[in-house]
Amino acid sequence: MLVGSPQFLALFFRELDGLPGATVSYTNEAPEHNYRIGFPLGFRKGDRTFINNHVTFQILYTTDKDQPGKYDIVGFEVYPDSITEGECLKKSVEYEYQQVTGRRAQVSFTYSVRWKQVKENNLRWEAYLTKPNPDRHFSALVNGIVIVLIVSALIGLILLKTIHKDTSNGGEDKDVKAYDDIDEFVGWKLINRDVFRRPIYGGLLTPVMGTGIQLLVVAVGLIVCLQLDWYHPAQPGSLTRWFTFLFTLGSIPAGYWSAKVYKVFRGKSWMLNSLLTSFVVPSIFVIILFITSTLNWSLQSSLAISFFGWTSLVSIWLFILAPLTLIGAYFGEKTERIEHPSRTTQIPRMIPKKRWYQADVARVLLGGIVPFAVVFLNWHEFLNSAAKGELVLSINYTIWASSLLLIATAEMTVVLIFLQLCNEDYHWWWQSMLIGASPAFYMFVYGIFYYLRKTSIQGLVGGIIYVANLLIGCGLIGLCTGTLGFGSSYIIIRKIYSTVKVD
Repeated sequence: MLVGSPQFLALFFRELDGLPGATVSYTNEAPEHNYRIGFPLGFRKGDRTFINNHVTFQILYTTDKDQPGKYDIVGFEVYPDSITEGECLKKSVEYEYQQVTGRRAQVSFTYSVRWKQVKENNLRWEAYLTKPNPDRHFSALVNGIVIVLIVSALIGLILLKTIHKDTSNGGEDKDVKAYDDIDEFVGWKLINRDVFRRPIYGGLLTPVMGTGIQLLVVAVGLIVCLQLDWYHPAQPGSLTRWFTFLFTLGSIPAGYWSAKVYKVFRGKSWMLNSLLTSFVVPSIFVIILFITSTLNWSLQSSLAISFFGWTSLVSIWLFILAPLTLIGAYFGEKTERIEHPSRTTQIPRMIPKKRWYQADVARVLLGGIVPFAVVFLNWHEFLNSAAKGELVLSINYTIWASSLLLIATAEMTVVLIFLQLCNEDYHWWWQSMLIGASPAFYMFVYGIFYYLRKTSIQGLVGGIIYVANLLIGCGLIGLCTGTLGFGSSYIIIRKIYSTVKVD
């Protein structure tokens, strides 16, 4: 019998050879067992509460075929139990549990270790993944592909009726061109002198876009690395390490494109823009993370970030991310300014009165429905996994859903921004960012709905931590997809207006 404190047990069971400790659960729906990270602290029977004061660690291992005499650890199972008086071994089939009462009492925590050799040496991380229903995911995947193809055809039709129409009529008489098919001339062509006008708060748009570019690098990088099996979602810390590396790597293109667009807006200080790119948006997430960490610390939770963790985070932020962003901004400032296809007049054009369905809010809400529908099933199962402790995930379907989310967001933003320009509304800069970020808004709303209806989180502090973490995750996704919508709209608008002949 081995006796130890609960702190020692918490440190021991958390990880062994990189494998997280997990309890085994069986269901009637599947013949194989499922893993749940960690183990329950206790249980209730009627009005009485019992604490799990004994833990049995079962270590699964296989023989190494390449190196005889050596073994590979492929599993780390945890079996909790409640035994009164701190006895490791059960003296009988029916034994007393360690009850928790209102009176102050001393409880002994014990653990035992068992080694079990297994024959098959499968990928040791696959055991931590619970396979989802393949039929549902396949149907959702097919629906997502069909939606993306339909929107792609719509964008192709827009380009065909704009670019091809103008280039094919380039040699016709001016009067014929002006009055032939007059309904196409009214709208987006009339605002060619205002469509590239500097947006309101353009000095804030470029830092937000710069951070979004960093997150785009992270999103694409994580999808590629997951496809190449460079990391596994169940491996502790692997996602955090890759996120940090890719976010750091994305600092250079973030500073470069932020400075380049800032130069288009004729900004005066590219160094100030670089500092804003490095600190404005990240500081908001750091503040939210600090609040959640403080709340976790007040609850004595292991999820609280340690002092060493905060020191590492701030050091990377100040001494790596900020200098790399400044380097990228320096090269972006040295490049030539992007010239727009049309010049902007000094007096802005009056925007016609809009109907209710042409309002900016209606357009933003409409833009997020299709991308959210593409990723809804995966988002639901992710929330379900976080609530139950079981990682329900299919890597292939996750890669496909993430890719379709990015494609659908870019396409829907392009379509809705073009319709906005047809209504002679040239304030598209921020609007494209908001439309692109709208799927994250639906993800946040559904996360709140799931918290209220599905989770068993109790207490104000637990609810605040849940909402704060949800806000961080959806905010990162929104910045990523919002920047993608902004970039795709900018490219298409430049392409369309480059064919307009202005006298």
